[in-house]
Amino acid sequence: MGFRNLGEGKHVECECVVSSAKKGRDYTTYILTDGEGDVEMHSREFYKIGDAYFASGTVMNERGFFVLRPEKMERRPEAYSAVLHKAEENAKVQKEKLLADGLMEGLRERIEKVGKKLLAARKLGRFVLLKFHNDADGVSGALALIQVMGNAQTHQQNSAAYRVTDAMRDVNVIRYERSPLVVIVDCGSGEESREGLEILKAGGAEIILIDHHPPQKGAERFCSVFLSPWAVSEEEEASTYPAGYLACEVARACGRKEVEHLAKIACAGDKSGIMPLSDDDRERALVIDYMATYAEFGNRLEFYEHALGEKELYASILFQARERMERVKEEVGRMMKKRIEGPVAVYTVDFEKVSAREFPGKGKLTSRAFELVMHEGAVVVLGFWDGGISFRLNEDAVLRGITAVKIMGVVRAKMGDFIEGGGGHARAASLKIRRGYTKEVLEEVINQLQASQPQEKQALQPS
Repeated sequence: MGFRNLGEGKHVECECVVSSAKKGRDYTTYILTDGEGDVEMHSREFYKIGDAYFASGTVMNERGFFVLRPEKMERRPEAYSAVLHKAEENAKVQKEKLLADGLMEGLRERIEKVGKKLLAARKLGRFVLLKFHNDADGVSGALALIQVMGNAQTHQQNSAAYRVTDAMRDVNVIRYERSPLVVIVDCGSGEESREGLEILKAGGAEIILIDHHPPQKGAERFCSVFLSPWAVSEEEEASTYPAGYLACEVARACGRKEVEHLAKIACAGDKSGIMPLSDDDRERALVIDYMATYAEFGNRLEFYEHALGEKELYASILFQARERMERVKEEVGRMMKKRIEGPVAVYTVDFEKVSAREFPGKGKLTSRAFELVMHEGAVVVLGFWDGGISFRLNEDAVLRGITAVKIMGVVRAKMGDFIEGGGGHARAASLKIRRGYTKEVLEEVINQLQASQPQEKQALQPS
């Protein structure tokens, strides 16, 4: 007999997990769950949250609450996985109308599976580490998920790659936790993350990965759930469904209806058109991006919640961010050079000559330059600095057969000794380059862009 349909005087015997504890004056109130139902237990004994037991006893009614008077509490660690599985099976998710159309219906099953795992984790008091990328997309997604998970430990990830150093740090965090769950939002799918994910899994973590970047083949095998639009589509359209938006759909499936504004912030931050956006959405995304630029590793979500809720602080950050973006826009406009005049025009900007050093980051700088020419037909913009190249392409360029991923693939095959990493989408991507070799790699990128031009008249401009 388990904890479902309890009644006064009922005798129960079942495997269960201690999901929470509240210290009182004379005893501790524990909540026990068997994955289906819960019951209180009052005891002067110490029971660790997350430990599994075989419990037997009688249920009594004390001041309107059913309380287990235990006759036996036998520690049974091997029972934990069965209770967790039962909790996931019994978790109730809601079939909400999805906020965006297109390929999203194909992801509903994965959304619901993530939702069930998060609800079960909360029910069992399971340790959860929530990792989120340091931009508006990653932060908004984490803000939505924390409403479901409650007491998860949160860490900001200041890289789109989940590297071995990240894995080592996280394995140290989770090593004393029972059945730790690690949720990664808006990073971790690319080639550079494979080793890190493999180490994290070997360190005992169950991994849920929520991302929209094109994945490394096989990344899914390290995850219990891989929630990505690329899981149901190989078209570039997949990248337009941001990770923060996907996380908001998970939160909505778990009954958190008030996260739609966070989904819009995620879309605004990643320039996605899957939802209608307001100026307020774009402002909030800008504020989060500005804050995230200056936040160190390990930053927690309270940092963002506080700033978004404090009127004066929010207004001050928004003013500073806007001013910086306008100043940068003028600078990059003066420094842009057209390198290829043809069916697909190619522009470059040397960011070593731009005054911005921290905000906006190199990707945002490239986007700023791209905005100046993106409506002039088929266009590619390359921002470069000592250590990297950032790509931005418009839809016209992609329709003419040119994508960042293809160009990067050819260049990496030819100049692999100079390239340390990279990744992204067809229209937005970056290469990490050994210092001192950026200009050589840049020239090869331009050569490949020229060779990839449609068969129309074109001209290579002097550098």
